[in-house]
Amino acid sequence: MKIKMTSFSTLNLTKKNSFIFILIFTAVTVIDSTIVEFSSYSGARIPIWLNVAIFVIFSILFLTSSPILLNFVRRIVSRDPYQAIPLGFRYFHTIISATLILTGSLLLIIIFQMLVLNKYSLNLLEAQTYISYISALVFLSFLIFLFAGWLTSKRNYIIMLYTVAFSLISVNLVISLIYIEFYFSFSVLRDVKPYPITSYVVNLPGSPITESLSVVFDILALSSFLLMWIATGILLSQYRHKMGRIRFFSLMSIPLIYYIFPFQNYFGDVFFLLLSSSPVIFSVIYVLIFSATKQVGALLFSLSFWTTSSLVHHDRVYKSLLISSIGMVILFCSTEIAPLRSHVYPPYGLITEVFIPLGAYLLLVGIFTSAQQISQDTRLRREFYKSAESQLSLLKDIGVSQMEKEFEAKIKSLQQRSILSERKNEPHLEEQHVKEILRDVLNELYYSKK
Repeated sequence: MKIKMTSFSTLNLTKKNSFIFILIFTAVTVIDSTIVEFSSYSGARIPIWLNVAIFVIFSILFLTSSPILLNFVRRIVSRDPYQAIPLGFRYFHTIISATLILTGSLLLIIIFQMLVLNKYSLNLLEAQTYISYISALVFLSFLIFLFAGWLTSKRNYIIMLYTVAFSLISVNLVISLIYIEFYFSFSVLRDVKPYPITSYVVNLPGSPITESLSVVFDILALSSFLLMWIATGILLSQYRHKMGRIRFFSLMSIPLIYYIFPFQNYFGDVFFLLLSSSPVIFSVIYVLIFSATKQVGALLFSLSFWTTSSLVHHDRVYKSLLISSIGMVILFCSTEIAPLRSHVYPPYGLITEVFIPLGAYLLLVGIFTSAQQISQDTRLRREFYKSAESQLSLLKDIGVSQMEKEFEAKIKSLQQRSILSERKNEPHLEEQHVKEILRDVLNELYYSKK
């Protein structure tokens, strides 16, 4: 037992490990969000025991991966796994720890109810929905606040794209919560029993309000996807010289076309004839082909952080970028509400939902740690100024913006101390302290111009 605990605590975050996490999360969310649709269209009746087994396996993956990722974050922000988490991150770490503990408890209770009582309470599913969405909104709100602050310090279109995209995702989470809550309120029975999945989907209620919210959800999801796709394309633009323009734009366009294509239903279904002639076969093929539109886009968006980590030789920034890439995948893979509204047995879509706050937290900590470290490391900023890699432009801009904010905070602090010293008739601040701040500012201006 001691050997396992030691190996767990010493597990190091690398590109290989992060890529494994990304693939696991992608696979879990694809299956978890597709199996309800597949069963309802195909009419296939998967045995109840197999459905429960799949849900239990997915729950175990969540319960084991979450502590590992939190351990990675602790080692990044504190630089030592045995040190206390710095005050700036302690509040966020407390929130995510409490969220994961509550989530783990609710998952175990739901599993216990299914295995022992042959049912589960819809109240638990509803409570978990509020926990996941509200905690994710807290982390995304602070992330948007950071990007907005960097945008005011440095007018940059990439920072602006990320700011607007994350803002749209936050609004989308609010719409999703309202949308799912309507379906929870429609259900008269508060205990979900093991009926075939098709029976839940066929009897799924609806209303004009839910249809309107569904349209708003699609518009916000598409808008945030397009903005993130543009920002990712700009950051990865250096590869058009290595790969060739035609190959680069072809590879970049595939996720966009793949994501947009299902929205053709709003403009007239081009497959209407095939759907009317053989609805079952066509529906099954359609679901299987277009079941991973969000996940493919999430993989593309994470590449901007995952590949950038290879260009950075600073260990803390390197690992922060890997954490950001994992958070980006989790966040965009988890914005799926279709299976959860059906509240089938077992609750497919729940595992996708419980990952949302973890993804938002990893993205917040990863990006902020990178910016903070770059703002404090003059040598690292010099390397970024000398490099022509487009992937480093976002890091350079948020790092410099964070440095400017920290300089402003120092100057305000000096002014306040100076006023207090004048009131108390104490000597003025040390001249050396002021010279150090001015020297840092002049060096930064020198290398930015150079």
